Amino acid sequence: MFTQRKPRAPRLLLLAALPVAGLAMVTACGDEKAPGSVKVGGAPVTGVHWTVRSMTVDGTTTEAPRGTYLEFVSDQRVRGNYGCNRFDARATVTDASVALGRSATTKMYCEDKKQRAFEKKLAHALAAENTVKTAGDDSRLTLTGPDGATISLVKQRDAALVGTKWTVTGLGADDNTESLPKSAEGRARLVFAENGTVSARLGCNSGDAKATVEDGHITFGPLTSTKMGCVGEASDVEQTMRTVLKGRTSYDIQGDTLVVKAADGTAITLTAGA
Repeated sequence: MFTQRKPRAPRLLLLAALPVAGLAMVTACGDEKAPGSVKVGGAPVTGVHWTVRSMTVDGTTTEAPRGTYLEFVSDQRVRGNYGCNRFDARATVTDASVALGRSATTKMYCEDKKQRAFEKKLAHALAAENTVKTAGDDSRLTLTGPDGATISLVKQRDAALVGTKWTVTGLGADDNTESLPKSAEGRARLVFAENGTVSARLGCNSGDAKATVEDGHITFGPLTSTKMGCVGEASDVEQTMRTVLKGRTSYDIQGDTLVVKAADGTAITLTAGA
């Protein structure tokens, strides 16, 4: 029987993961009060994955890049993704407002101009004190800044590990993740079944293996696969897949994103239903 833990670590394509030491600088301080939870209108907002849908500035609404989100970890900490880079910040979160303080942020260059522009606007807006309101059976959240700019968010449940078609969208090593080459997009995926197995498309070949899931880890048994000859970028993807789908690995789900990481740091990033 599969058991699924509550995921905590965020991830995004084209990003280097924040070092643990860097996060500790943001979150650790011996003389602070213990962090707590926050409710708005009786509904909890902390500990929830809030997907940023759009932002409205000066009457113009811009849709957020996929993967943009906020998580109010506690009344003293907010982490998320600006649209390209990730951040982890000290914050003051109350039942009426949120204001971000000192933060650790990834420093990756974002190629898409619209993505860069959105990220800049969102980071600027979150640096101010925003009022917080819920709506829609507490499934929607709106942050409003002092200049009238609004950020619209929706509550997102984490995708289920089992039964979801997980498409590989990124490959990584040593806490760095890159998107798949164009020629390999959509050619690799995983589907975990209730009977404790996983079926895999590896990029070229396909196969299946036993997959034991427990306490944030997946232990893969021997992979039985087809034996087609593979070349080029699809072969590179398959090699990484085979490295990860071997023995004991860690896994994490954040919204519709799954990261599976081998003991040597090699990782694959997958998106639900992509």
